[in-house]
Amino acid sequence: MAVEDADTTRVRLAVIGVVCISLFASLFVRLYYLQVIDHQEFQAQSLAVHLRTIHEQGPRGRILDRNGNILVDNKISVVVGIDKATARSKDMGNGDDNDSDEQRAKRKEVFGRLAVLLTNRGLPTKVTAIETLYTDRRYSPNDFIPIQDEGVTDELQAYLGERHTQFPGIEVKSRTVRVYPYGTTAAHLLGYVGQIIDTELELPDVVAQGTVKKPAGPDAKPYAPEDQIGKTGVERSFEKYLRGRPGDTVIQVDAKGQRIGTVKEPQLAQGDDLWLTIDVNIQALTEQKLKETIAARNPSVSCDKITKCDASEGSAVVLDPTNGEVIAMASYPTFDPSMLVNGISSDLWTQLNSKEAGKPMLNRAMAESYAPGSTFKLISSHAALGRGLITPDEVIQDRGVYKLDGCTSGKCEFQNAGRTPHGSVNLQTALTVSSDVYYYRIGDLLWRGRAAFGDAPIQDSAKVFGFGQKTGIDLPSESAGLIGTPEWLAEVYEKNPKNWDHGSWTVGDTLNVAIGQGLVAVTPLQLANAYAAFANGGTRYKPKIAVRVTRPKDLTKAVVDLNNVELVEEFESKVNGTVEFPDPHQYATIYTGLQGVANPSAEGTAAGAFRDYPVAWQMAGKTGTAQVQGKADTSVFVGWGPATGFVLPQYTMATVLPEAGFGNEAAAPLVASVLKPVSDNAIPVAVPTTGASK
Repeated sequence: MAVEDADTTRVRLAVIGVVCISLFASLFVRLYYLQVIDHQEFQAQSLAVHLRTIHEQGPRGRILDRNGNILVDNKISVVVGIDKATARSKDMGNGDDNDSDEQRAKRKEVFGRLAVLLTNRGLPTKVTAIETLYTDRRYSPNDFIPIQDEGVTDELQAYLGERHTQFPGIEVKSRTVRVYPYGTTAAHLLGYVGQIIDTELELPDVVAQGTVKKPAGPDAKPYAPEDQIGKTGVERSFEKYLRGRPGDTVIQVDAKGQRIGTVKEPQLAQGDDLWLTIDVNIQALTEQKLKETIAARNPSVSCDKITKCDASEGSAVVLDPTNGEVIAMASYPTFDPSMLVNGISSDLWTQLNSKEAGKPMLNRAMAESYAPGSTFKLISSHAALGRGLITPDEVIQDRGVYKLDGCTSGKCEFQNAGRTPHGSVNLQTALTVSSDVYYYRIGDLLWRGRAAFGDAPIQDSAKVFGFGQKTGIDLPSESAGLIGTPEWLAEVYEKNPKNWDHGSWTVGDTLNVAIGQGLVAVTPLQLANAYAAFANGGTRYKPKIAVRVTRPKDLTKAVVDLNNVELVEEFESKVNGTVEFPDPHQYATIYTGLQGVANPSAEGTAAGAFRDYPVAWQMAGKTGTAQVQGKADTSVFVGWGPATGFVLPQYTMATVLPEAGFGNEAAAPLVASVLKPVSDNAIPVAVPTTGASK
């Protein structure tokens, strides 16, 4: 029995061993199959679900005037567009070179059907335009691409919503876009928003917020390549405040890119509100008077005995001389910023920037420079007085012509307009009646005495008043103008002698500069700012365009309710320099001479304009008439009021009107027509043309 029991035990153990080996063998075989033989199938399944991120932008902040009137707002726009992720999942391709002929054919069919539908409903759309948008590489594979954002009715939205099979990938969505309640008013100041074109050029100009992949910090507003960014005006200058906080939507998609769920919703926030220094009522009034004046100076009007007027452009600036705040800045022709919402066609862009159309997008008030004419005599007066060349009471005889002593060749005679003689004139009278002869003499004496006064004394005074340099206003594309000097002329001549008829500075160049002609050009903003500095007693401010930035606590409440806002930043006035005269009598003499220019009861060059438009305050200022070869004269005027010497001035205004004739016939009446209702507290109220939140 003992032997049999032992055998039985061995058999049983052998059976158990075989069973165990079989089980482990089966397990190893299954593991080998899963990990080696069938790993590709399971790897494909594990990759069948992906997480993708869709970047979304927050609404931009509003732009307000100084009184809280909303100049730029946001609105909800219903947009017909393409959900590219859905379109790709319906075999319409990625919109790149790898698409098959079948995918392109399907797109053409769907886009053609959509173009017909939209066109028949009053929304003209081309198939080629939709295809161009779909293949635009600025859009990522999961983006929504807008096609039409105006006139999308509820009926059209319902129609498309019920026919997904006919219009795969075509959806109707709501999005926030810019709206301009006052139409074209202040268009150049406000600027516009557009898609980032060149990240290398555009993103470094804003505060370093980083990119979507590498944000600068938890409170940053990072950019994606397809985001919108301020392009011009305050939209660009104050981008860091106006930009809303973006967010990311994280979605799940399958291997075909089909959306199967949402993992994370974005936390968007509206940008901060920007309060400008401008008064929309004065802005609208200035623009209207500018437009009317330009229209009136047409070829049916004689600018002089020989030349017909042909005005088609112009600009005007209104400043507060006590702090440098810009009250109005107008440029004509202008443009409608709403045309640039959601992009702009290349044809329209060309039109808005073409010379033939008058370059409507050019802000002539600060990006274009002109000969200032006799308005520059303030600068020449400062140069002559500061160097002791003249005294305020010194009298000369103005016989209408100034002859250079010892001149034997070239131009030896320089004359007043029409060779008009003004008789005995001192500094005060020379300014009031605008005696060119008086200032030709100053230029001549300064040049002859350059060993003592330097080669460019007038230009040195121009620098003190801020000419030949940017004012520093917080707006892009400002021009520095031109203040030519002997050294500058020699340099530019050496670089390109074909562009110049001479390279060595002459006495004639100085005489021309003394009356604001020749190698001198200023922007209307510079001109207004220089006279503002004189009007306030000598402080030259940096022109200021923004007052403050606020963050609303409740968007449903009135924007002007200061209890409903958090102050983000307040902008203080900044001083760029000072203008000084050796003694008060010199300053007072110039002041009185400029008062005489605008005195309705005197014989100043602008007396007629202020008789026609009697401003309630006493005014002071200076007319300018700049000659341009082959064209009618440029009309210039700059002035301020009240100009009594006992109360602070409130407004300084400058305007430049090319091909509009004499300064007293176009520019001075324009300034008077604006400041008359301002001084009477009878400024027309600008009425919004489109809705805006209150």
